[in-house]
Amino acid sequence: MAINDFGINFASKVLRKFYETAVTPSVTNRDYEGEIKAFGDRLRILSFLHDISISEYTAGTDMTTQPLFDTSEEVVIERQRYYNFAIDKVEELFTQADPGDVADTLIANAAKEVEKIVDNYVLGVLGDGTRAGNWLGQNVRVAGGGETTHASIATTAAGGTLSVQADTLSGTAFSGEATVEAPDGTLFYSGFTTDDLGKAVRLTSGATWATEWYRITARTDSNTVSIVNWDDSTEGYPIPNGDILRGLYGGKDFTSDVNGDDKPTVRTGWGWEFGAAIPTTVTSSNIYEHFTMLDEILNKDLNPIEDRHIVVPFSVKTMLLQASELQPSGIEMLYTTTIINARVARVAGFDVHITSQGRFSTKVGHGTSTGQGGSIGTVTAGTTGYLWPAFHKSFCTFAFKWSETRTVEAENQFAKKYQGLYLFGAKVPILRRSAGAVLYAQSV
Repeated sequence: MAINDFGINFASKVLRKFYETAVTPSVTNRDYEGEIKAFGDRLRILSFLHDISISEYTAGTDMTTQPLFDTSEEVVIERQRYYNFAIDKVEELFTQADPGDVADTLIANAAKEVEKIVDNYVLGVLGDGTRAGNWLGQNVRVAGGGETTHASIATTAAGGTLSVQADTLSGTAFSGEATVEAPDGTLFYSGFTTDDLGKAVRLTSGATWATEWYRITARTDSNTVSIVNWDDSTEGYPIPNGDILRGLYGGKDFTSDVNGDDKPTVRTGWGWEFGAAIPTTVTSSNIYEHFTMLDEILNKDLNPIEDRHIVVPFSVKTMLLQASELQPSGIEMLYTTTIINARVARVAGFDVHITSQGRFSTKVGHGTSTGQGGSIGTVTAGTTGYLWPAFHKSFCTFAFKWSETRTVEAENQFAKKYQGLYLFGAKVPILRRSAGAVLYAQSV
């Protein structure tokens, strides 16, 4: 029995099914300039590298003009995937299955494969695009003290160089490295490893002062790294003239945009802190707290309260159902029948989407140490954690196109080949990094 018009309808039905089941279409921004025509095309996103400054007006006084540093960012169509399968005419003739069932099965299968490939790719972009300081995990702090434990920053054209040394002796010689103990008793290495690249670090003074969070871009050695602002900018509001790095006099959680002379570029003695150094443990007893903290992170960056999403593994749905804060009916919305775009609930202002844990990006935690009493001991790589993204819909721009579909006669076979090609790409624009956060979690 023939599968009528199968080649004509297959691509459109797969695409429709993909938009219904995949996470990506409902959580990403589709606003861009340009049209996808071929692999490698670039679509334009207009954004600005810093905020507009609002100043007080005084009658009879000239207003200060603020220069805007705009950047034309692009989504590159950097992924292309195809399908190419054959249906033998003889097998088709004698099949006992209903042709409609055969077609539906193939469509569902193809849509699921497209969903997996696209969601895997976009979840990686979401995890890597979050600004420094917006990761929620377990921080590790090295307290400054005395002349032998301190950190300092020297600014550079692109950002700065952060140098640290810890108060410990290796034998009789000062080594500049140490073992530090976290609040949970875990012993960590005080210096930098290659696993710290892309993560956040800041300088601290007690519990009442800290710089802004900076992103680690390169490691020179165990005590020296290169750092940049979360948006890679080096000038413009709110960076004080000549500072290159914003928040040297105090980050937004402490002194806001106030400027002063007492900075890590001119004074030593500061401690330092690794942001989300290791993944946190997520359970039903703390899942709601983690969600509310992610909500707070997005609030601090003044993101709209609507259209917020979080993507988590399947097991988190069970945690939410078991969380005491959400009993007996505290979940704002629980989908029990038709599930669209893997959205199953609404909690703490987020639409909750679930998917397989294997689709999330991973990151190795900060190095641990076997040293005791400050000595280094053996430094080993930290625990691997998963990046669960929480974000406003404007965070990531996504473009997708089913480029071509065709049906051809197979050579040397009594069969037809069904072929298709689809193209896609995604990007987090620099300024939109602040519209996202990450829950850096251990495997669940």
